[in-house]
Amino acid sequence: MRAMRFCLSFALLLSACAEFPALEGTISDAARDAPYPTLQPLPENYVGLPVADDPLSARIAALQARAARLRRIDISALQ
Repeated sequence: MRAMRFCLSFALLLSACAEFPALEGTISDAARDAPYPTLQPLPENYVGLPVADDPLSARIAALQARAARLRRIDISALQ
């Protein structure tokens, strides 16, 4: 357990020595002076991206059925 603590503290100290890249001058003047884009509301009939939820809905149904079975177990009878 002591070695694990040492490794964790060593990793934290080692990461403190990392050099981060300079961010100054990475954005052009044109990009810096550009106006923010105007946000437009979505149309009322917007459906969104198509989602392949068939495998996901089957998994959700299986997990919900399992949860229902687990809720029916009388825990006091197991002890």
